[in-house]
Order: sequence, then C-alpha cells, then structure tokens
Amino acid sequence: MKVMKHVLAFTCIGAMMMSLAGCGNSSPDNTTAAVQTEAGTTAAAQAEAGTTTAAQSEAAASDAKVKIGFTAMNLTDPFQITVRDTVKELAEAEGWEFQSGDGNSDNAKQINLVEDMINAGITHLVLCPVSQDGILPVLQACKEAGVKVVNYDSAVTDRDLVECYIASDNYSAGKMDAEYLNEHYPEGGELMIINNPKAESVVARVKGLTENLNENFVIVEDAAIQSSKDVLSKVDDALQVHPDLKFIFGLNDTCGMIALGSCQSAGRDDIVVVSVDGSPDCQASIKDGGMTATAAQSPVTLGVESFNAIKKLVAGEPVEDIAVPCFIISKDNIDEYDITQWH
Repeated sequence: MKVMKHVLAFTCIGAMMMSLAGCGNSSPDNTTAAVQTEAGTTAAAQAEAGTTTAAQSEAAASDAKVKIGFTAMNLTDPFQITVRDTVKELAEAEGWEFQSGDGNSDNAKQINLVEDMINAGITHLVLCPVSQDGILPVLQACKEAGVKVVNYDSAVTDRDLVECYIASDNYSAGKMDAEYLNEHYPEGGELMIINNPKAESVVARVKGLTENLNENFVIVEDAAIQSSKDVLSKVDDALQVHPDLKFIFGLNDTCGMIALGSCQSAGRDDIVVVSVDGSPDCQASIKDGGMTATAAQSPVTLGVESFNAIKKLVAGEPVEDIAVPCFIISKDNIDEYDITQWH
C-alpha cells in the first residue's frame, strides 16, 4: 500500500483537486445517442411532411440565437468537467453557442463570471453554485435580463430564481453510505464527517448519513471545510485527537481519498472511508483495497438532463425538477464495473 500512500496523500491534492459537492447509471454513448436519434427522427418527420409552418420558422430562428453559459463550483473536478462536456457536446450539436467559466470555489469570482456572460448575451445559464445563497444577486440579474437558469447538482436557496433543479438524490447518497456501514459494521464506532455546510447537496448527503446510521456510530468530528485543500490538515488533527476513530465520511470522492491518504500515512490502515461520487479514481482505489464504498452518481445523466431542460425551455415547454438516483459501488461489487469510467 506504499504506492497508494504517495498517490492519495500527495497527488490527490494537486492533480485531483475537486469541488465540494454532488445519479443513475446511463452510459454516455447510449444517452447521447438517444438524444441525437430523437432529434434525427423529428427532422425526418418534418422533411417527409414537406412543410414548414411560420411557427416552426420562428422557432428555428430562435434556436439560432440560443447562447448557453455554464459555470460550476470548480472545474478542476472531473465530475463537474463531465457535466460541462456533456452539455457542451449536445448544445453544439444543436448549433447553439456555448461558453463556460470556473467558479473556482470563489463566490465573488462566480458572480463576476455570470455577469460577464450576461453582458455577452447568453440566453440560458447552467449553474452549480459555489454558494447557495451568495449567488442570489446575480440570479436576480439573470431574471432581469431574461436569462433562464437551469440549476444543477447543488440547489440555490431561492428556487423562484431558477427554472428547475436537476441533481443526484443527495439525501439518498448519504443514506446508502449509512446503510452500507450499518450492514457491514453493525458494531459501529467513532466517525468523522468531512462537511461543507454552504453546499446544499452536501447538507443533504450528511443528513441522509446521520439520520440513517444505527445508534452504535458516534460522530466525534464534523469538520466543515471550504476547499478540498483543507481536508488533509483536518484529518491529521482528528487522528491525533481521536485515536479510536474508525470511520470517515468524505463529502465527495476527492475528500474521501485525501482522508484515506492521511490515514495511511499515519499507519491507520484500519480506518474505513466512504464517500459520494463514483469517480474512476475512487473505483480504482476500491478495487485496490483502499476506499471502502462510494454512493455513485452519473454526471453524464446530469448533463443530459440539463441540456434537455434547455431544449424544452427553447421550445416554450414546461420543465420540472429531476432527482437522479444514486447506487453503491463497494468492495463487494467493484468487479461488476469498468473502473475506467463514470457510470
């Protein structure tokens, strides 16, 4: 496990820096193909009919003016990158303009990015906020400018300022981790939570965990962080203060794997670490005997559903909130998955 220590304790912080948030198991190829096939079928039907109504012409003209802005908490996060790339691919296939900006875990920076996008004439915004309440002023600006906002992954506090919210079932993700721990470690023990109270998605995950753990688990540390850069020192300190610590819940895979690296560097290979995301790196760690389990999400599905919402908005159709289900990947079923990709 010495190689794992180097990878997890050092590489995770640099090369794997993720955001502090985050369902389904659709494959990218199949989901994208389904959207493209649907579009192709519609085009074929219109060609066969041989007529184009004035309304259709107006819609086509509207489509040509669609300009999508995209911003996430942190676009060094492979999960968020996958969501962005999925939306970008589908939008550009429609002939729509697309631009993106990295919130970089900085609310003020994300607000400035969105303001620049509004000034650049975007018609729609796909948003995962750095701060669920800090982002509200620029959402009001979007409303005043007529920019329709699709909120994904982590909800803003004022949902009246967005058209819909598309996210993994984050409460379910935390609950799945709790149920896994209850089943495999019913005797429980001391548990540390790596938390981010400013991210709605993380709040839901932690709630799902804490409300479903059995009474034998004792939360001895609820460490609030602003960036994954904070994880290593938090875990290092917790290992000193709580020598009987047995479990760590990481709010996402990056935080979980950094925590695992800290434990291994301290010679604590006995600590069980679970998290949320289902990233290829975490799957590889599970297969190698490092991480124990992750409540997996599908960033591809989030991207497709965000694109579908924009497509409906462009067509003047109503949109709804969508909760995409999660699923457990663990040392029990890891051989069922291709660990090189998101699922």
